[in-house]
Order: sequence, then structure tokens, then C-alpha cells
Amino acid sequence: MTSHPRLLSRAPLLVVLLLGLVACGGGSSESRGAIPTDTIPYQHPEYWPLSKGSSRYPFLVHYRTNSELSMVDEVITRMETSWRVEIEIQGNTPPPSDQGFCGPDGRFDVFVWRGINTCQVDVVVGAPRTAWGGQASYMKIDPWGDYGGDLLGATVAHEFNHATHAANDWNEIPIAFEMCASYVEQFFGPAASYSVLDFQALADWGLLRGDNYATWYMYGSALYIHFLRDCYLHGDDGWLPELWVAMRNQGPDFSVNTPHFVNAVDGLLRPVGASFLDSLPAFARWRYYAGLRDDGQHFRRLPTQWTQHAFLPEATLAIPQVTLANLSRPLAPAPMLTGCSYLEVKRSSEAQTSFQVALQAPVIPGVRWVVQAVPGLVAGRDGDLVDLSAGPARVAFAPGGKRTLVLIPVPTAAYDPNHQSDTRYPASLVLAP
Repeated sequence: MTSHPRLLSRAPLLVVLLLGLVACGGGSSESRGAIPTDTIPYQHPEYWPLSKGSSRYPFLVHYRTNSELSMVDEVITRMETSWRVEIEIQGNTPPPSDQGFCGPDGRFDVFVWRGINTCQVDVVVGAPRTAWGGQASYMKIDPWGDYGGDLLGATVAHEFNHATHAANDWNEIPIAFEMCASYVEQFFGPAASYSVLDFQALADWGLLRGDNYATWYMYGSALYIHFLRDCYLHGDDGWLPELWVAMRNQGPDFSVNTPHFVNAVDGLLRPVGASFLDSLPAFARWRYYAGLRDDGQHFRRLPTQWTQHAFLPEATLAIPQVTLANLSRPLAPAPMLTGCSYLEVKRSSEAQTSFQVALQAPVIPGVRWVVQAVPGLVAGRDGDLVDLSAGPARVAFAPGGKRTLVLIPVPTAAYDPNHQSDTRYPASLVLAP
């Protein structure tokens, strides 16, 4: 699935190949032996002879020895909190019964696995599907590993969120799983903040690019969910479960990813007169204001005890800078479709109040460039469109003598994230005083 051990812990799409039945019972010498890391837990009940169920919700935690019981109780507490918040309060679709294909009954199964240092949700192959194609799933978790301790609450919530995804659509683009589950973490305790570093550092990538878990990019893309909430949806969190219901696949075997994430976002934004494609230039501006450039008008502060602000300093974009002169500056790296490039232009003398900008880029059918300037110079506006359709345009400097240009190649027609490409779109900015 991936060669990156940290990211393997959150990978949602491992396909489970065979069926099995997990039984409850006493420990044995065999069950206490080392477990091969490629073990599918419900095929090998001998490794998890003990189990304890929740008294509040339909899930069962499997473990190996009595010495693990205190940690099992902690996992049960975290799972109960996740179930209460994600299912009862937020309204996510609960994981369907596996009807005994995993564990002794239909309850959701959690396998505590000390030493594997990974946390993951996978579907139970062979279990009956719901009428809309939803699948039963199970969780494996190492609460003693890197994602335990202070991160355990967020880790359990993240993984359980994948179980609600499986209950709707397990064929979605990979980044949709991590984008949404990473967003949910904020409600459950301290969460790792480093993922947004990779996302912002790779702004040139296509927004929905899947990188097979080579980086933290897909996790940090939760920034886009925060943006949708705060830009279009008035800070409301209740729409995220609806997004996954809208992504439920159609067809006789539910194997074709239609409708997909972009379709669902289009439906979500239609009542406010916007679409996924409309959101791209707006999000490109908002990324500028994340972190240390926060102006108090974008990403809202979180009402939680763990995070005072939605985006920590790690979310700050590192933007290259040039001093104004007659020059041609290639975008480096050239962005992918729906990816962003940023360039800060600094005046060379205080007498300069504006600069001229033009864009040199090959004409490519189905692609158009959107060029913007941030920050906004008028109250209530966070940026300005730079209209280059008739040739070079002038851009005013902000107070302090700087202005950042934001460029993004966007599709001119419907965008299908199932067929993304890593193709880059070269262009150069031509600047003059």
C-alpha cells in the first residue's frame, strides 16, 4: 500500500482478501506469539483470544492478554466518544453489521495489536452490503505506538470516521478519505499538525492528487474542508456526513466511482450559487491567509479545548519573492491542473505604487489560467482578480510595498477526479515597473 510507515497507519484502502471468524476465549501460548505484520486479524482468532464489548454501542474490542486490559478499557472509552460524536451528534452513517463474518456477531470489531505501530480500517470482504453498496469494516490499532498517548483520541476518531466512509462509499478517490477523517480529528483531542506542512509545501500539486501515502499531503488537505465550511457554509459542520451520502455509488455492483467527490461538492455548493471549479480560485486565496498570515477573516477559531486556532503556524505558505524590475519569471515548479503558484513582488523604491504583469503560457484546450493578487486592498475583499484577457494589467502594491500574485490553471469544463494527471502547465510571469 505504501512504503511510508507513518502514513500506512491511516491508509483506508487495503483490500481484505479472505473471510474469517474471530472467537472469544482464553489466551494460549500460540496467541501470545509474534503476529506476522501481514496478518488479516479476523482470519486468525488464535492471536486475539480475549474480547470486551461496549455497554453503550455495538462494537467489540479484541485483545491478546489480560495485561492489556487497562489499555483496552481506554480504547473502549475513546471508541464510545467517537461513536457518540460522529454518529449521534454529527450524523455520520454507522458501520453496518458484518453479520458474523468478522467476530462472533455483527458488532464492529476493533483489534488491539501491540507493536505493529499502525492504525487502520479495512472492509470485511464477503460480508453483505447495504442496499446502497455500503460495506462492513473493522479496525486494527496499536494504542502503544506512535499514534497512541496524547494522540489516541484523535487517532481512534480518524479511523472510526473511515468506518463511516465504508458505510457509504469505499471506491472514492483516496484523498477524500484522509481529507475528511483528518478534519474530524480536531474534535477529539490533540492531533498531529505536521500534515498541513506537506499540503501547503506542495501547493503546486493538483488539489485532489493522491500520492499513495508518500507524504502527509492527503491528510493536510483537510484545509479544503475547513475552507468549504468557513467560506460557503457559515461555519456549519453538519454537511460533511451529507457529502458522503451524496458520494454513494450507483450501478449493479457499486464499483464505478460515480457520483464522486467533485459531484458531491457541486451538489453541496449549488444552493449558494457555487461549484467545485468556482471554489478553486477562492481556496487559492484562502491558503495565503492560513497560519501566520491569518487576518481574522478566514479560517475560524475552533471552540475546542485542544486547538486555539484552526491553522497553526505550520500552515503558513512559503512564498518566493522578487524585487520589481523588468523580468520574466517562470513558475517553478509549474503547477498541475488545479494546483497553485504564488509569487510575492516587492517594490524596488518607495515611489513605486504599482507594477505591470503579463502571463506567457501555451494555449491548451480545456484549461484557463486564473491570476489573482493578495492581500485585498479594499475592506471586505481578500484579493483581486487580475484580468489579463486584453493584455498586460497593472497591480497595485499593498501598504508596505508588496503584493502576492496567485496563479492556478483550472479546467474549463466538468472535472473528473478519477482521471487526474500529474501533467504540469508551464507559464511565466512578465513583470515591469
